[in-house]
Amino acid sequence: MGFSVRLESTKNILDKEYGQKILVMKRLLCSKQGSPCLILPLSDDTRRKNGVSRCGCMTSIKFKRIDRSDNWVTDTVNHDHNHPFTNPSKIRYLRINRSISETSKALFSSLAEVNVPVSQQAAYFSNQVGGVQNMGCMTLDINNMVRDDRVDLKNYDVDLIVEEFEIKKLENNDFFYDLVKDDESRLRHLFWADPIMIENYKLFGDSVTFDTTYKTNVYSMVFGMFCSVNHYRKTTIFGSAFLRYSV
Repeated sequence: MGFSVRLESTKNILDKEYGQKILVMKRLLCSKQGSPCLILPLSDDTRRKNGVSRCGCMTSIKFKRIDRSDNWVTDTVNHDHNHPFTNPSKIRYLRINRSISETSKALFSSLAEVNVPVSQQAAYFSNQVGGVQNMGCMTLDINNMVRDDRVDLKNYDVDLIVEEFEIKKLENNDFFYDLVKDDESRLRHLFWADPIMIENYKLFGDSVTFDTTYKTNVYSMVFGMFCSVNHYRKTTIFGSAFLRYSV
């Protein structure tokens, strides 16, 4: 039998001798503490519950550090559960018992790089460790890890392209680029034009088309080109841009 817990509060004090904060108190609650959280109103005046079912359970435990030492004591305990415990066969599904080891993360990342679906990753991993009961995580955990890795990779790619543009600008001061980020510092728009593009605009820029036909699903951004035709009736590009929202 079991139940999951979550961190409710902590307390830190400043150690003046070392000039740093020291954790002196930590309080944990049963994950079902609090009122049911109803979100996302639906039609016919119904509301959808979130993934955590809370029922006002009052179980909690508080730990205190003894005189800034490495020793801790249990300060208060409340055992008043008002809900059934999780069956032993399902304890492994509790959030507190689920984690992905660094070795497993490396495996899932490698499989994701070659576009192996998460469901197949989970099936393969389950077979390697002798069953789902030995995985230590759920398919949802793997999916969340892969998603977070993709977000990190996208941010890394943005840093790389900005670094590359800075190098080009140092090599040739006529190279131009500009970018716009949102409130969360994510790339929203990026425009660039090299010296050849700028020179072509001076020669053939009497009429300009902004073509946003091309898109990339990986970054959820539109790729646009400022273009026209030269005196040979060949397409000539004056500048390029990535846009978070279509134009």
